[in-house]
Amino acid sequence: MLWLFGGLDPTGGAGLLRDFLTARELDPSLPTRSFATAWTRQGHGGTAEAWPVEWASLVRQLEGAPAPTAIKVGLVPAAIANELAAHIVGANAPIVVDPVLRATDGGGLGSDPIALRSVLEIATLVTPNLPEARALLAALAGRVLECPDDPGEHAKHLRAELRRSAVLVKGGHSLEGGVVVDALAHEQGITTWVRPRHPGPDIRGTGCALATGIAHGLASHRSLIDAVGHSIAWLDERRQRATVVPGDGTFLG
Repeated sequence: MLWLFGGLDPTGGAGLLRDFLTARELDPSLPTRSFATAWTRQGHGGTAEAWPVEWASLVRQLEGAPAPTAIKVGLVPAAIANELAAHIVGANAPIVVDPVLRATDGGGLGSDPIALRSVLEIATLVTPNLPEARALLAALAGRVLECPDDPGEHAKHLRAELRRSAVLVKGGHSLEGGVVVDALAHEQGITTWVRPRHPGPDIRGTGCALATGIAHGLASHRSLIDAVGHSIAWLDERRQRATVVPGDGTFLG
C-alpha cells in the first residue's frame, strides 16, 4: 500500500494527480491511496496559488485507509505540517518527502521551510532540487554554501542539519557543465548519478514523479540506493516522451 500526499494541480501535470499516474504506470497492482493537502491553481501561464485543506478534512480522508508500506509527501501547507508529521511517523513506513516550496510556473503554494522541518526530520529521504536545497539550508541552518551549484555539498550539509534523513539533491538546475549530477547523502556517504545533459523545455511534474518512483521502490522492498537509481533511470527515459500542452506547459507524456 502506497500513501500519496500532495496538492491537487488541475492540469494533472504535477502534484497528487501526477503522483497517482506515476504509481499506476510503475505497477497497476500496487494498492495506492491519495490524500489532498491543498487545492491549487496552476497552468495557463498564470502565477500559481494554493488553498490548504484543513487538518480535520485530511483526517476524514485518511479514515479507513489500510496501513502503508511506503509514503510519498509532496506539498505540505505550513498550517498542517506538524499534524501531518505526527500522523505519518506512526505508520512505521519509509517516507519520501519532495519539499515543494514554489510551483514550476512561479508563485508560492503555502509551504514554508521552517514549518516543513517537522516533516523533513521524520523522512527516510528528502528530494529537493538545487534551488530548494539552497532555500532549505538558508532557512534551517542559516547557511549559504560557496559552491551554489554542487549537489553533493548541498546534500551533505542538508543531511547533517536534518540528522536522520537521507538527502537526494537533484542537479538539473545547475549551470555548470554538460552533465547532470544527482547526489544522494546517506549513512554510508555520498552516491552520485552522472549523465549527459539533454537540452529541452522545463518539464512539469518531474520532481513529483521521481519521488513517487522512489517511494514505489521502497514499497517494493528495494534498498534506498537501488530505489533512487531505478527511479532516476526510469525518469530519464520517460522525459524523452514529454508532451506539450498549449497554454499549460510541457508534461511527462
